[in-house]
Amino acid sequence: MRWHVSSDASAQVASLAEAIAGALTRLIDAQGSACLAVSGGRSPIALFAALRVLPLRWADVSITLVDERAVPPEHADSNARLVREHLLQDGAAAARFFPLVLSAHVHGDSVEVDACVATANDPFQQPDVVILGMGDDGHTASLFPDAAELDEGIDREQAPAYLPVRPGVAPHRRISLNLSALCAARQLFLSITGPVKRTVFDEAAQGATQRALPVSYVIHQREVPLDVYWTA
Repeated sequence: MRWHVSSDASAQVASLAEAIAGALTRLIDAQGSACLAVSGGRSPIALFAALRVLPLRWADVSITLVDERAVPPEHADSNARLVREHLLQDGAAAARFFPLVLSAHVHGDSVEVDACVATANDPFQQPDVVILGMGDDGHTASLFPDAAELDEGIDREQAPAYLPVRPGVAPHRRISLNLSALCAARQLFLSITGPVKRTVFDEAAQGATQRALPVSYVIHQREVPLDVYWTA
């Protein structure tokens, strides 16, 4: 694990965007293309704005989601909508985007989660570079500590894939990469901000993995480089 501390949020965004662009460029040079999986929420908006203007071979980049809420694509809580509005602009408009909720599986306000998962896994596209966030409860992706599906999501005997998740408290059913998929990436980036999340991260980094803090499984894995970017 490599730790990167920035003086402020703007410096963190600039440093992280450059690092992600560098990782994608190296992969494109080596294998001709690269797949980037991004997280949603409000936090990545500034990162997306910085990343989309960097001089990448965007036509050789596929973009997908680490996780998604089971809402229609136009819903305010849709991660796909966030990506379309804030990442797939400027140079990044040339990238190919693979959302997780497809219109064929949406009926009014209802989403057929199992059908979305089945489509995403047939075939499963393994991301090369993954951008993760972390909640105050220690969840990452949509691997929530109070989700009934957490044991399946962190089971390393499971093949890399998406799985349906029903958080206990957080709104909406989810679709999420499992731990095997995260650990099959070529590089992981984790972005966290503020003293509360730093405390949660430090607790998760101590000792061994903790089911109560799912991010600990990402921190303690040794298969794929993890770069953590933090600012107070």
